[in-house]
Amino acid sequence: MGFLVTTLCLVLPVLGLLFFYVRRKFSYWADRNVPHVPGSLPLGSFNGMGTKEHIVDLMNALYVQHKKTNTAVGTFLSIKPVLLVLDLELVKQILVKDFHIFHDRGMFFNERDDPLASHMFSVEGERWRFLRNKLSPTFSSGKIKYMFQTVCEIGLEFLASFEPYIERKEPVEVALQATKFTCDVIGSCAFGLTCNALQGDSTELLDIADEIFNPRPMQMLWMVLLMSFQDLAIKLRLKQTSAHIESYFVDVVKKTVEHREKNNISRPDFLQLLMQLKTKGTIDENEEDSKEKFTMNDVIAQAFLFFFGGFETSSKALSFALFELAYSQEIQNKAREEVQRVLSNHGGLITYEALKDMIYVEQIVHESLRKYAPIGNIVRIANEPYKIRSPDFTLEKGTMVMIPVHAVHHDPEFYPDPSRFDPDRFAPDAISARHSHSFLPFGDGPRNCIGMRFALLEVKFGIAQLVSRLRFTVNERTQLPLRYDPTKNVATALGGLWLDVERIIPGK
Repeated sequence: MGFLVTTLCLVLPVLGLLFFYVRRKFSYWADRNVPHVPGSLPLGSFNGMGTKEHIVDLMNALYVQHKKTNTAVGTFLSIKPVLLVLDLELVKQILVKDFHIFHDRGMFFNERDDPLASHMFSVEGERWRFLRNKLSPTFSSGKIKYMFQTVCEIGLEFLASFEPYIERKEPVEVALQATKFTCDVIGSCAFGLTCNALQGDSTELLDIADEIFNPRPMQMLWMVLLMSFQDLAIKLRLKQTSAHIESYFVDVVKKTVEHREKNNISRPDFLQLLMQLKTKGTIDENEEDSKEKFTMNDVIAQAFLFFFGGFETSSKALSFALFELAYSQEIQNKAREEVQRVLSNHGGLITYEALKDMIYVEQIVHESLRKYAPIGNIVRIANEPYKIRSPDFTLEKGTMVMIPVHAVHHDPEFYPDPSRFDPDRFAPDAISARHSHSFLPFGDGPRNCIGMRFALLEVKFGIAQLVSRLRFTVNERTQLPLRYDPTKNVATALGGLWLDVERIIPGK
């Protein structure tokens, strides 16, 4: 009995303090007279995220509810205050005009204990500027063209991968095929690996991608907690990256680099450019070398970022575009006519120059990114106090702001009948008539996606390669209307994207 009393005397005060601490945290926006969405444990204003609803659906509901009355609304991610930005002029201020205040993403990274997470997407301040300046030349038009031949070779395998389904007259889950295509492309262009995912070989890279992009609910909660308590997590030497994922990438990159350096091997890929940065300090011969060196750990982390940033997002844009082409035969036929017309002017080959001439296909890619933005929100951190006019308050240093990309892309003010797939939304006249920040699949400003041009090229190539030879229709296994799988981080159709496929005669 005495033990029980002693235990209660110790535990109850701790629980009481914890209760008041959490309650105080959830009064953050109310104390500042900011319109807000109440929060509760464990996920703050987004309870149900990852289990019952996808985060973009939750944000879209908040956007619709508050947009007409406020430029921003307070929310909570776990117990962390997050300002949800609803007005595009404020979005423009944050991403471009006042970038010097919002240059960091506030992502968790622990350079000492979690080297893979210390890549350009996550790191902050001067370290980010150094990496961005060093890596920008790797995604110039010339360097992308340098890697294009690898994409073309894998494209032939992508086309051939549909043959078994045609022969057996079976539907194909096109999202899976697109994932295999980007796996082979990124594996080759980032690491020099021959993955053979399209040929049906089981590949560890696919398994790792699934774990990274589709975390289980407890893993998702873990990531939210790391972001919410970053300083404590770093002091406790906690890591975001699983040990076996870290071991895989570190081993692959180190062995590949050592093999190339030992045998004087050079390949047209991203890793080769990173190796040049490590040995010469620059890719641009006209650039002066900096005092800060590009290390082997930098090579590993940035190669991982290329995989992380280009693998799943590109495959989603491609698979949703193919679904929409299957759903609308009119759009598909128009795309095919353009591809065949352009190819006739380029010797029947999908060259780098030929892709630049496929204007309508590019509009299809942009509309796919509009309707199904792979990453549904943009995150930034205020690096100093920042005055917000409506609601009237000062955003404290260190406060996270979130821009709901999916919600903006589905706002009928910018995109009438937003659920309709219409590539003509991205004709030049239509683009110029809209707000400059109504289309944000790659972010904007100095910290936009550095690999944007490579991703667009990859998706555009995949569409051109397939529609030139194949016709797609929607199979009854596809669940219509499409809904996002709430358990997936990246936009993923619940039940899959099942299409029927048949050969066509070129020119017809």
